[in-house]
Order: sequence, then C-alpha cells, then structure tokens
Amino acid sequence: MICGYEWGYSKTDQENDEAGNVQPIELNSGCTFSNKGLCYGPRAYSWPYDQNIIKWFGFWGHALNRDNPGDFEKSIAQTNWCNTEGHSMGGDYTKLLIPVHVDNFIFHVDHFRPSVILLMGSKLIEKMQDGKVLGRFKQIMGNCTKDPFAVQKPFNGRRFKVWFQSFERCEVACLPHPSGSHGLNDDYIALFRDEVGGLLSRYKRNKFELSSAS
Repeated sequence: MICGYEWGYSKTDQENDEAGNVQPIELNSGCTFSNKGLCYGPRAYSWPYDQNIIKWFGFWGHALNRDNPGDFEKSIAQTNWCNTEGHSMGGDYTKLLIPVHVDNFIFHVDHFRPSVILLMGSKLIEKMQDGKVLGRFKQIMGNCTKDPFAVQKPFNGRRFKVWFQSFERCEVACLPHPSGSHGLNDDYIALFRDEVGGLLSRYKRNKFELSSAS
C-alpha cells in the first residue's frame, strides 16, 4: 500500500476543472497505479507524485509494467492518510492527528491488510507513533518487532532519512515526499535499492512465489 499525506490537487488540475477541460473519470477494472490513464486519461501520466514513485520502483529493481501489468502491479493499492485534497500540506502536519484523518488511515490499513506500506512523506512515520494511531495499528498488524530506525546514505547533495519499522504482519518504509521534498535527487533515492528493493523482493517472494508453490 502506497500512502501519502492527502490527495493532490494541482493548480493546473484546478484550472482545468474550472474551465471544464477535464476528461470524466471512467471506471476500468484494468486500471492499476502505474496505468491510471485508463481511468483518468493522459493527464494521469503527468502527475509528478505518481511518476516519481513509478520511477523509484525502477531504481529499486522492481520496474512497474504500464502496458501489461502483472500480479505485482495489480497488488499495489494507493491511498492517503487524509481523505482531503490540497495543493500542499503547507507545513502544518497537525491535521494528520485529527480523528477523522486517523480513522481514514486506519480504515484503509484494516481494509487492505497490506504486508508492506510505503509512507510517502517524512512526517507520516512520526505521526504513526502517536498514541492516537499506533495502538489501533497494532490491533491490525500485530506488535512492533523492530522499532523505527532511519537510514541515511553518503551523498554529495541533500541527504534525506528513510525510515523503517517492522510489525508482526507488516513492514513499513517511510520515504521523502516524491513531489514536495526540496533538494531530493533521483540518484539518492536509487541508493536505497538494497533496503527498499529488498523489502519488495521479500514481499513478492512471500505473496507470489511461496503461495504458488504451496
């Protein structure tokens, strides 16, 4: 499960909506995270948030197939902590702990029961440790088996921390926001191939290879 702060609503999208220039959303059972154009039209392939994440999966050794998605692509769910739309969080992350937004996050965790969660935004791992969230999360995913820890790589540029946390039934990684982190460099994200790529490899092996062999 990929989880960001809230649903993006770019100024360009807003202008197109107001001008009536947006293609209506079409429900399509073949739509996956990497080929949203089936539902939203060509504009979906210009959204920086999505396109950066798709690029990151390639850096980590798990390129997403847009034209012919397989079981891995179809298993990826996308949601956001807050069920709201905005141009940006504006530096105010207190809204993440408003009960209705905590309920939204926990609802999606409970509904999808993901074995891997990729949090997209550095504040999300911090808010997840709050007493309003962590206890409810553990009721679904089991006890914490490895406390949050950060990995920071040597790099000639801005060095972001990537956080990891383990539970009995879920692995969590928290990354910088794909389209809102100033100074974030593709080459830096690619350095986490072993950590995040390894996590995805274990997910694939447990979900697809071991299940098919049993």
